[in-house]
Amino acid sequence: MAKHLNAICFGGGGLVGTAKALGHLVGFDQIVREPSARNELKKSFFDYMAEAGVPLRELEPRLDEVFDRMPAHVRSGRSDHVSRYFEVAVGISGGSLLASGLVSGIPLVELVRECLTFPVNHYFVPDFKEYLRGLRYLPLVPFRLTKLIANDIRRGPERLSPNALRRGRRTLPYIRRYSRLACELLTAFHDILPRGLFSGDGIVRYIEELSARYGLANNFQTVRESGRHLFVIAERFNAAQTLSNPSDPTTTIYFGEPGYDQIPVSHAIRASCSIPGITTPYSYKDPGREGKVYDLVDGAIGKTIGRRRILEMLPIDCIVTVNPIVPYTGQLENILDNMEQLYRKLIYSRLKAVESYISDDIKERSIHLESKPQDFFYNMLRVDKMKEGLFEGYYQTLKYCAENYVTINERLRRGGLCLVPRTEIFRLVTQSSTVRERAFILKAQRLERGSIRRRLGGALSTAIQGWDDDNTDLDRLQDELLTSEVPEPGELPTER
Repeated sequence: MAKHLNAICFGGGGLVGTAKALGHLVGFDQIVREPSARNELKKSFFDYMAEAGVPLRELEPRLDEVFDRMPAHVRSGRSDHVSRYFEVAVGISGGSLLASGLVSGIPLVELVRECLTFPVNHYFVPDFKEYLRGLRYLPLVPFRLTKLIANDIRRGPERLSPNALRRGRRTLPYIRRYSRLACELLTAFHDILPRGLFSGDGIVRYIEELSARYGLANNFQTVRESGRHLFVIAERFNAAQTLSNPSDPTTTIYFGEPGYDQIPVSHAIRASCSIPGITTPYSYKDPGREGKVYDLVDGAIGKTIGRRRILEMLPIDCIVTVNPIVPYTGQLENILDNMEQLYRKLIYSRLKAVESYISDDIKERSIHLESKPQDFFYNMLRVDKMKEGLFEGYYQTLKYCAENYVTINERLRRGGLCLVPRTEIFRLVTQSSTVRERAFILKAQRLERGSIRRRLGGALSTAIQGWDDDNTDLDRLQDELLTSEVPEPGELPTER
């Protein structure tokens, strides 16, 4: 078989989004093959979970039971396919950790273990240095407050026009005055506020631990010497490329390309995972900009997938893109839902804009994996929903590949790959254990997003009886999934 160069790109999405992207990877690894091995089937992590009799809701405390069912070649990663077929990996934010693990050859099941047992204390580490930096300006606060109050007294209340007085708006000057004063008083404290709540140094330590345990490559040059390519995308937060001057340099950094491959992989991932306002930006002395110091933040601010430059740099035959974040089409209940939806819409609208301008050649080489907008919606930092995100990505990948079997096969053929038989993918989607776990996810989400009466009823039912005694809704949802979501094998689309 002729040598092919294939790539895979992971978008960002916080803790839940990263788990969901890993689920896409688990599902894709189970069904992608070389043509000569098309009929060789393998079990995924979730198949071993079903064999061990471990339901999804009890997965974390019973993880060892699942791993005890796995043979040695699965635990060692010798049966993994994606790590062999895809030699180029691109990662943004949390996806950069998946990309580095993939090119380093970390077994897929070990990536799943790390996802489910992720030490949150490595991510949510308070940035005490940043807090102390702000405290330097604390002595200035009383003087600023005094100055603002003195200016307000000197200015006095606003005067109303005769028309306003005739309309009875005598309290308006006081409302305007005190609201203005309150906003001005807030500015007296802005210097003592930190740039981020948490430090990213814990992420660096965690990746270095992975390097010691699994051999995760912490050097871009080492990755390149092994015949592979790793790119981690970050954004220069205090730089801009203006419309009035298109010749301005881009604000996005691709760590791993020439000139930006001297930094350790752990520091590149730390920069790419720095969500503004949550994680303190990573200070970077840019060798490509005459040594100017930039604040680097989450790469998702500048790129959604980061595919185009990679295709320009390398002769890639087939590229798979994984986007775990899609807008939600259901009811938005509160301010957190609206903020989450804002983030999702901004990220996804840029992806749609880019897709409308890419060439047909790139489209014919691209396979895009994502979930349906109405199927999964949780805040990106909810640690308790990472296992649901993992399974959701797995399920949606199998379902999407079953529904678009012909198109995906044609694009994989460019990279010397193919899918296992369509009937086998259909069997994986509709097997009872998979559908039952999917029904559990749907029921849990419906309860969380339902009316207060439904939420109280679900909470009482779970507290008194437990999930195992509450099978009616699960059975009904399971029947819905089997009969409506997945078409019959003979009815699967054959579009080209």
